[in-house]
Amino acid sequence: MHPLHSAILLSCVLLASCGGQNDGHDHSHTRHGHDHAAPTAPTAPTAPAAPEGTFPAALFAGDPSAEPVCVGAMKASAKQGDRVIVVGRVGGSKDPFLADRAMVTIVDPSVKLCGEDDPGDDHCATPWDFCCEPRENLRKMSIAVVANEAGGTVIPHTLLGQGGLKPGVRVVVEGTVATVGPDGAAMIAAERILVQ
Repeated sequence: MHPLHSAILLSCVLLASCGGQNDGHDHSHTRHGHDHAAPTAPTAPTAPAAPEGTFPAALFAGDPSAEPVCVGAMKASAKQGDRVIVVGRVGGSKDPFLADRAMVTIVDPSVKLCGEDDPGDDHCATPWDFCCEPRENLRKMSIAVVANEAGGTVIPHTLLGQGGLKPGVRVVVEGTVATVGPDGAAMIAAERILVQ
């Protein structure tokens, strides 16, 4: 693993441990109704290719202009209009990509994929949905990312498959906080989305 990736992950874990709470629930796999009798290998969704020139050329190119912070730490103090650079993993649901808009959800890298601590545990067909994580914590540790054309015009194509994007991959997103909702939901208008 790249030293920078190790340092970022360590800082995310430390931040998460400072703010994490034990909700007292049993989050074992049997409580969530997973079928252990017929495990299946994870398979990511696929999408048709978008027309040439659909996405801005700079969206998937270059390097971050500064050190990224974890999603959870950024959301704790984010305000609309803030310039941010965050690191996370694509996920949060079975299909974290919208089919008809360039939007995706990313989750703080301190949150574990289902089965991540046990390579032999393949009970979950879509580990990137983080179904083993309490929903309340997942909501706090995730954020929506949207890519628009210049001028803010919506791109009516999925980000799935663009620039190497797929469920579970680690990404750095650079952009501006577009919205912050009272329920903790937030969105970044991305200028750059880089798969690590």
